[in-house]
Amino acid sequence: MIQRGMTIMPMWLTVILQVLFFVVIFLVVYNQLKKYVLSKLHPNKWLILALAVIAFFVPTMIAAYFKYDLNGTVWQYVQSAIFIVFFLWFVDLRSGAIYNTNNRRTANKKSSVVIKPKAKPNRVKGKIDKK
Repeated sequence: MIQRGMTIMPMWLTVILQVLFFVVIFLVVYNQLKKYVLSKLHPNKWLILALAVIAFFVPTMIAAYFKYDLNGTVWQYVQSAIFIVFFLWFVDLRSGAIYNTNNRRTANKKSSVVIKPKAKPNRVKGKIDKK
């Protein structure tokens, strides 16, 4: 029942807000996954791409075989999230960005170390005694 004076959001605005919400939540989750889980694993990048393709096509084929509509269900978002994780992981593996996240601190420490010669007090002491 719609009350007087109440407006309904247009469908395009609803879709845009859902996509923005999904993107923000997913980027936060993916960055945490990348930092704590994915950077510790070292798989073949082509295996990850194959898993992304499987995650993209197989659930749709299973839903078509069993005549099940995935639209508007939680499984639609789960399938999308799995595909996006695998695809972004493949892109990170391809560019090498996933392994450089942990090495930034050590690279900066190595470049800032200055080697200073050690003081040798015995040499100075020996020159003073000879005079």
